[in-house]
Amino acid sequence: MEINLDRYRNLSRHLGREYINLNPIQRGGVLPVEAKKAIYEFWDGYSICDYCGGRLDEIKTPPVCEFLEDLSKFLDMDISRPTHGARESKFIVMHSICREGDYVVLDENAHYTSYLAIERGKLNYATVKNDGYPTYRIEPEKYKEVIDNFEDDGKSIGLVL
Repeated sequence: MEINLDRYRNLSRHLGREYINLNPIQRGGVLPVEAKKAIYEFWDGYSICDYCGGRLDEIKTPPVCEFLEDLSKFLDMDISRPTHGARESKFIVMHSICREGDYVVLDENAHYTSYLAIERGKLNYATVKNDGYPTYRIEPEKYKEVIDNFEDDGKSIGLVL
């Protein structure tokens, strides 16, 4: 397998430094002046969103489309498709596997994006309890209990996370 990794070296933005792309959800759209100055001086990230015309897999600068082709080769997959974040990827899986009204079984440590995807997919959920502070450990047997109870009640489980 031959992959040219040089095309991924020394990537740089072609926009002025006055444009800094931050996710407004992180802080509710509020960013203090001091933080803006610090980011301006010390940021070293690369913002792909500057070059996105709607689909992440079609971005040519930086060479995201080529990277995804190389990733597919490396993983021996037909195609690699990025999503616009965790909630979108979880929704895609749930929408593909579950039927409306199905239950998703997940533990109390589940990320909030799981609940957003469940709601968007018009699904229900059942939670598996953790053992609380300080470890919040999940015992696999607790999953079995929830699943067995749902099966006994004839409720449809579409997915277990």
